[in-house]
Amino acid sequence: MPAETPAAAAPVFAFSQARAWTRRQTLVLAITAALMLLVFENTDLDRQLAGSFFDPELGLFPLRRDWLLETVMHKGARLVSQILVAASLLVCWHGWKGRLAWLPPRNALLAAIGMLAIPAATAVLKLLTNRHCPWDIADFGGYAPYLRLLEMTPPGMRSGRCFPAGHASAGFLWIVWAVALRPAGMGAARLALLVGLIAGGLLGATQMARGAHFLSHTLWTLWLAWALTVPLAIAVRAEISPGGGASSSRRAQRPSS
Repeated sequence: MPAETPAAAAPVFAFSQARAWTRRQTLVLAITAALMLLVFENTDLDRQLAGSFFDPELGLFPLRRDWLLETVMHKGARLVSQILVAASLLVCWHGWKGRLAWLPPRNALLAAIGMLAIPAATAVLKLLTNRHCPWDIADFGGYAPYLRLLEMTPPGMRSGRCFPAGHASAGFLWIVWAVALRPAGMGAARLALLVGLIAGGLLGATQMARGAHFLSHTLWTLWLAWALTVPLAIAVRAEISPGGGASSSRRAQRPSS
């Protein structure tokens, strides 16, 4: 029947759009990963930037124990992030139950899983990669040699726990909302992306200034957050059509109670 055509066509359109979106995101992830490997494996950018925060006369990073950076931007910001995640999980619960028109159930599931999976995956990788913090590097008064991401750790050396940047993940986890909020409109999705980039960037810069992380640690954490968001969106079949897309068509077909 002609009246059924929009409802039948909507899933086909949504599938086609999701497939195209997935291809674009995969390409972007591959290109950015290649660029970061090219830059950080072949230049001394990480060490040069870290050196700008190091005082060779004192033999330390002067901002490591700075009250604002350590107490407020590190410990305080981590607590605030945990509180906001807990509050956001409650929002996701209401979305999952179908109570929020702007957050479809599967998108609520995406946001909830993403906010937990991004910092969890970062923590696991920190245990596996065995990379050291700048303040652990011999160039900056530490004990370990400077190693790039793909270089082997000398046998018998104490393990490092600094890659990717765990603190930055508390900010970058919010970019999962850049996909979850697409049905609410691209304005909301872009705002979520901006919030995640600013939050993760600020937290990452804080730890760089303290000597806790190199720039590459922070950028790879951002990459990891997006690299997890894309397959999660596919796995839960989140709606990615801007402004509602297929979900709007389905809601329009529901009989009023």
